[in-house]
Amino acid sequence: MMKKNIFFAAVALVALVNCTSDERIGGEAISPDSPQVGQGAIVFSTVSKGITRAGSTGADAAEVLNKNFVVFGYKTVSSNPQTVFDNYQVNWVTNTAGTTESNSANWEYVGYRNLPFGTTTTSGGILNTHGVAKNATGSSTNVEQSIKYWDFSASQYDFFAYSLGAGEADDADDDSDPQYAKASALSNSTYTLEGNAAQLGACYISNKKTVTPALNATQVDLEFRSFLTKIQLGFYETIPGYSVKDVKFYPSASGSSSATPSLYAASEVLPNGGKYTVTFDANGKPQLALAASDPTKISKIDFSATLTNYAQKDYKEASANYLGRASNAATLTNTVNVLPNPSNESALNLKMDFTLVSRDGTGETINMTGATAVIPAVYAQWKPNYKYTYIFKISDNTNVQSGSITGLYPITFDAVVADAQDGSQETITTVTNPSITTYQKGSDYATTNEYKAGTIYVVVSNGSEVQTLTLGDGGNAKLYTATIETGAAQGITEASVANALAQGTQDPTGTWTVTDANGKKLTVTEVASGLTAITAIPADDAPHGEAVNINGASFSATAGKSYVFEYTYTENLETKKAYKVIKVAAGS
Repeated sequence: MMKKNIFFAAVALVALVNCTSDERIGGEAISPDSPQVGQGAIVFSTVSKGITRAGSTGADAAEVLNKNFVVFGYKTVSSNPQTVFDNYQVNWVTNTAGTTESNSANWEYVGYRNLPFGTTTTSGGILNTHGVAKNATGSSTNVEQSIKYWDFSASQYDFFAYSLGAGEADDADDDSDPQYAKASALSNSTYTLEGNAAQLGACYISNKKTVTPALNATQVDLEFRSFLTKIQLGFYETIPGYSVKDVKFYPSASGSSSATPSLYAASEVLPNGGKYTVTFDANGKPQLALAASDPTKISKIDFSATLTNYAQKDYKEASANYLGRASNAATLTNTVNVLPNPSNESALNLKMDFTLVSRDGTGETINMTGATAVIPAVYAQWKPNYKYTYIFKISDNTNVQSGSITGLYPITFDAVVADAQDGSQETITTVTNPSITTYQKGSDYATTNEYKAGTIYVVVSNGSEVQTLTLGDGGNAKLYTATIETGAAQGITEASVANALAQGTQDPTGTWTVTDANGKKLTVTEVASGLTAITAIPADDAPHGEAVNINGASFSATAGKSYVFEYTYTENLETKKAYKVIKVAAGS
């Protein structure tokens, strides 16, 4: 009888935080060929999904999985589940596809012994270097695995699996005796993985695959994904007339700065090992939970290398490296691996020093210290096989210190004719800036430097907690649009908008206008009813496809417009305002 594979389409995963674009993982369909084998036997094939845009199949997937995985499978008959594969080992044996009924793609399970009590962290992980099960001669509690056939009276079968991968090398110079994570026995809906960061980081976990048995034998394609999460930081600046160099970072709120980028939490809350419970959602995606009492936590993430691609800017600055000047030219750190942190309730902090260099060729510099930003906890709830890119924007509204003064204060001039009084000079103050995080599902901001038309979410943190946003008269949040005429001497920046709202001409309709030295106008208009306060991001728009409870605001952005979010707050009994420019691509 002709056999047919079920072709398993890999799922595209999405994540975004703090003014950055989504990082998509996967997205390519795979359709492996299998030889014709005996009728009705259950056989396996695999897809390995690292944090990349394509998966590994065949021998490549086998290498990633260390040529072995452990599977649990059960069937449902008359609404009753019955175990079929009770912690069966499935081993990759090269050039054996089609040699037995149970093997269509070099993955064999017959003849090995199962693992009814899971696996241990000691040497003697599942396989040796030749792909033969080390515990094939296990105790009487390890039964010899037999061939399994499809039961066509079953309404469905469900399969899921894990691989301990290559484990952790026991010695830096000798990986012949690796140490593995510990896995509990798989049951119908859950299991646990336990170990240190290196051991868990070697693991792969599969989706739950549901199969409806058919009269033609079906190969079970299990999709595995890396247990790890990847983190990367990016930095760019939009300070008119200046570039940014000599960026240094703090490992804690009170530590000394250095060239090594780092994110830190207020206390030791970031996982560095422990026991994770694995369950599955309604779509078969693995869900992780880490015991809150687990003691193996750290307080910061170090990006071991310094910034990797300082941009060379052609502003009479050929002798030094400077930060990029747009999100799609952001200066990036290296990518680091971290353990999943799905139930995180702690914000992550960034603190940095940098030097401003005038771009007019004078070489004038301003040393800035203690700039801070906060990633709200909800955007640091890491899941396995995701990549999170946090992009930070340094603007003329960034909260920094120059000497003992907080903030950037532009130098301005005003000519005054003295008439029996002293002359005077006025300055425009750029306010300090609480961290404002913007987010949009599916945006590509890090590439285009613009959001797409559609819903955009805004979250404000004051350094310790997310703020509740209120609208209307007396509220702390407002939304504006901004336009500027071609040929203007200025641009739409946080500081220029603040200046227009403070110094511009206001008309009764809620529009402020300021005219620059070129006779060109910057116009800022309040959006009367476009901003909505929220207490949650719905599942369809959330980073992981699951509703997120968080205070903030949202608005529906129109293509081609520049929006400005305003947040009003009190500091030292003084009312201040922070701004965030949000540009939307034309034709999006």
